[in-house]
Amino acid sequence: MAKLILAGQVVTGLGQGAGFTQLDWVREQFMVKLGIDPHPGTLNLSLSKPADLALWAELKAHADTFIMPPDPIWCQARGYPVRIAGRLPGAIIVPEVPGYPETQVEIIAALPIRQELALVDGADLTLEINQPLPIRAVIFDVDGTLVDTLEAYRVVAELAATPHGIPISAEVVRQALNNNHPTFWELVVSADRPDRMELMEAMKREAMRCWPEVLQRHGRVMPGLRETLETLQSRGIRLGIVTGSRGGSFQPLRDAGLLDFFEVIVTGADVARSKPDPEGLLKCAAVLGVEPDQAVYVGDTPTDVQASRAAGMAAVAVLSGAGDSALLSAAGPDWILYSHARLSEIILGR
Repeated sequence: MAKLILAGQVVTGLGQGAGFTQLDWVREQFMVKLGIDPHPGTLNLSLSKPADLALWAELKAHADTFIMPPDPIWCQARGYPVRIAGRLPGAIIVPEVPGYPETQVEIIAALPIRQELALVDGADLTLEINQPLPIRAVIFDVDGTLVDTLEAYRVVAELAATPHGIPISAEVVRQALNNNHPTFWELVVSADRPDRMELMEAMKREAMRCWPEVLQRHGRVMPGLRETLETLQSRGIRLGIVTGSRGGSFQPLRDAGLLDFFEVIVTGADVARSKPDPEGLLKCAAVLGVEPDQAVYVGDTPTDVQASRAAGMAAVAVLSGAGDSALLSAAGPDWILYSHARLSEIILGR
């Protein structure tokens, strides 16, 4: 599938974008529909070449994603997901107001675009318009992607740590899940404690002991997952799982009768090197019988995106787990989605 590229020059806008992008209803729709929790403001691009103007006119002829206001005093807008400069997820926003300039393109992203890309007025910038992915296999992470375990992780960590006077916060849990190292217990146990190693081992054992019961109470299959998997299968897409865990979060999938959808399951016990090393993803793709560039990996952390890139797969990040829009954007996925439920909109069979 040929890439659709718009090229223009950075210009200073009127400074009105910051107020609009931070309205609660705007932010919510940007996240749900475009995967972007917008940094305040927009970046303005001016198009001048006939080929770019023609492509832009063609794109605007398609409705794409509508941002609908809760009150008619606000205008509605359309959004077009893009990758900025080939790496930063974002979206073009077109306010539906009379007289909007035909040569102007306004862009949002979860990160400050000018600072991230070191842009000044007059700088050239390219936008690649996101298109559906023509792939043969979808490989999923589990925690935060297929199963909502964020609260379960917080609860089990609290059960293991509280008796030792160590406080646990949801933010620390998110931080641990978004980083491949150090281990969670290294984050919460002070480095100057003389009994640090023994304490970490004791808490780890207690967490493992409590995990099945905590998972049963607090772990949930992501809403609508069966429908997503059935839709992908109906398009001839092969399904797999690659998780860094040793399968400790599979029970909700078993209970819901969903584990049989996956032809191949690779856990941390099946590989010598964990993500972001691509070993698990490449092993899964090989058993599924597809080349890496025929597969997409779906996960909720920067580590998942890095593993996708290392494996030569398309990377889809979801906002249903530990990673937020800015953190995932910095890793450079092909798409950011609010959840797995939007996969059927962007994935085609081959």
